[in-house]
Amino acid sequence: MKQLLIVVSLLLCVLPSMGRAQEPIKVPKVAIYPWTFAENEKGTSEAGISTVQTLLKKLFEVRGGCEVISDVISKAAWKELNYGDIPLTVEDPGQVPLIPDAKKLLEFGKRVGADYVCAGTVSWRVRSVWVGLGPKTKADATVSVTIVNVAKSEVALEVKDANSNSTKAEKWYESAGAILIAWGITLFSGGPKTPHIQKAGVKGIGVATEPFFAAIGRKIGG
Repeated sequence: MKQLLIVVSLLLCVLPSMGRAQEPIKVPKVAIYPWTFAENEKGTSEAGISTVQTLLKKLFEVRGGCEVISDVISKAAWKELNYGDIPLTVEDPGQVPLIPDAKKLLEFGKRVGADYVCAGTVSWRVRSVWVGLGPKTKADATVSVTIVNVAKSEVALEVKDANSNSTKAEKWYESAGAILIAWGITLFSGGPKTPHIQKAGVKGIGVATEPFFAAIGRKIGG
């Protein structure tokens, strides 16, 4: 009888923990959609777009502790809501569309099962500036971004026309160098326009989104 009571007691201790172990870990989900990119020279840089997309994904994953919803699911939900196509790229910065309003982003977030929706635009202007004895390439990036907290039905961040460039010193960028490399984001110096586009994009995204990530997580370099 005593042995039976011991076995029952052990089972009562083990069973609840087994039940808890089977519960899936829940983390916030984010839809990084829709985004549009443009450049003043024909054909927006694929490397620039890829760098910005990678940075946004890593910021939400590492600093925000979020799971990023795939673009395939996001596009399907957007289409189902009949919100109309939003192009990934346009031919000129002047053609960049406005970010959809917060109500649309909120409904989209609910439909796609997201806790956050991050939508935005990046437009680059590349030009040559005369420095010393020759021309140097310089790229400016103008970033607009809206982040909606779906659970709270509120706008968590709204930034319009944040601007940075490939040669401008940015505190966020200077402190993030080592972490960017760890995230697989390598930006080379000099050379053709691509590194300048990448740098400008990274700096612009960093400046625009830092208030949001500083509020919910540890600052880069902190």
